[in-house]
This record gives sequence, structure tokens and C-alpha cells, in this order.
Amino acid sequence: MPYFSTEERDGTIIVTLTNGERNTLHPELLEEGIAALQVLAKDPPENGIVLTGAGEHFTCGMDTKIAAALDKAGQIQAAAAIDRFAAALHRLPCAVVVALNGNTIGAGGIMALAADWIIAAQGDYKIGLPEAKAGLPFPPVPQAILDHWLDPVWRRRLSLSSHLLTSVEALSAGLADELADPAQLLDHALVRVKELAAQPGFKACKRQLRAKANAEIDAILAI
Repeated sequence: MPYFSTEERDGTIIVTLTNGERNTLHPELLEEGIAALQVLAKDPPENGIVLTGAGEHFTCGMDTKIAAALDKAGQIQAAAAIDRFAAALHRLPCAVVVALNGNTIGAGGIMALAADWIIAAQGDYKIGLPEAKAGLPFPPVPQAILDHWLDPVWRRRLSLSSHLLTSVEALSAGLADELADPAQLLDHALVRVKELAAQPGFKACKRQLRAKANAEIDAILAI
């Protein structure tokens, strides 16, 4: 079973992250995700992409057990995979909506910020960037995404305190753009991504908006 399943629905591709109960991330999963995103970038769907998680979580971030078992070379490889995955998501030329269906922790927050629009399901779950608490500093590309797309005050608060937000708090912090009924989350995301994609100038505006961030990301990956 793939970690990233895809489904076409009326010109939109739904990408669903699936990995056990918590949808945690690890190098093999990230490599599969990079390949899937690169394919979508070469032939972007007319009505954009919706990214969500299977089950009760969007993603709880890196699998800490796998991360703890990595040697130095493995840690470097894992960080590089995170960089390339985040870059591939950020570079997608079409409309991208992230539908947060549950806990969105660490790398999950970066995935959300790399999208064009974030819809969070209403509910009792957490969204945040607790890398300091986990002892996993942000790799360079996620840090660049944070620098460009999260308000500086919230970037300081969340990065240094590891505080986790409710979906309502995430709306105020800029880690969500709107809330949706959990039962209607995916349908709501499909409507929103089509609305974004239908704008004649969307792709050009997205390209302009992301030019500086993409140039910074390209320089990081070139090192």
C-alpha cells in the first residue's frame, strides 16, 4: 500500500498521507512523497491538489523511534529528505489546499504552510511546531518556509515554546485559513481548491508570490 494514495475527482487530485495510526514520517515515506509530488508538478491537475491525512491525524510529524535509531549518516539523509519533500510541495505550480483532519505536528505544520490555503477541521486536536521539545531543529528548507509564510511573532512563539494550538488558535496564528465541519472537510477543500484554480491569473500570481522563497530554497538545495 502506498504512503501517498491519489484519487482524481473532477479535475482535482486528492493526495492522502497514510502511515499507521499517527501518519508519522520517515525517510522511505518522504522519498515516495517526493516522487509523487514531482510527477504532479510535471503534469499539474487542472483543478489543483488537495492534501490530507487518513484516519484521525494529518501527521504527527517525524517518527521519533526511527529518527532515534538513525546514525549520523542516516540523520543527514533524513534531513535532506525533509528538505526535498518540503521543496517539492512548495514548488507545485497549481493550486494546493491542505485539509487538516487531525493532529498536525512538526513537519505537518511545514506541509500546511507550503500550501496555498489551509482548511482545518473543527475538533479537539493540536497544530504546532514542537521541534525544540523533540530535539529536532528545523532543516534549512522548512526554516525558509517558516521565514516566508508564518508571521514573525508567531514564528518566535511557536518555534521556541513548542506550544500546540487548537484549530481555532491556529486560525489566529496563521496556521489555518478557515475552519470546516469535519464531516464536510474534504468536500469543502475540493470547492476551495477549484475556486483558487479557476482564477485566470492564479498560477502567475502564485509564481510571483513564491519567487523569492523558491530562489532561497533552490540555493539551499544546491549546497
